[in-house]
Amino acid sequence: MRFHGGRTVRFEEARKRLFAYTLRIRPPDDVYVNEPYLSIRWDGVHHYVYAEWRAFANSAELRAGMLKGLAAISDNRAVAYVSDARKVKVIVHEDQKWIKEIWMPQAVRAGLQRLAFVTAPTGLGKVTVEEVCGLVDDHGLQSRTFGSMEAARQWVSAVPAGR
Repeated sequence: MRFHGGRTVRFEEARKRLFAYTLRIRPPDDVYVNEPYLSIRWDGVHHYVYAEWRAFANSAELRAGMLKGLAAISDNRAVAYVSDARKVKVIVHEDQKWIKEIWMPQAVRAGLQRLAFVTAPTGLGKVTVEEVCGLVDDHGLQSRTFGSMEAARQWVSAVPAGR
């Protein structure tokens, strides 16, 4: 048995004939990242990429995770992205610059139109995420912060699901 883009399962019949077939097994809900600090998946029901920041991510983890988010945007021709950043504590200046100069232009080229951030009600994390949200304007991408997932979902759903 092997796994490489699908699962090959072998069954042997009584006559010792060997048959093989490949099953394409996709991760549940098209999961792109499932780490202790971040989860990213394609939400096929609501038609957006969903990122949930679960804990602190260092610079390398943040950038690697966000690049996986770009893959999710591209793979699904996503026009909307919801980032649940309620547990974000800080995004250092160098990473904010990387997000603005590297990630956002690539996300726009991939077709992203709306970026919604769900923030904590108060604290440094809220301020940091609001700063990142403010970086978006230079790229022709619409972004807003929200206090709840439902409000963010409603806003991104106002964009047509496909291009």
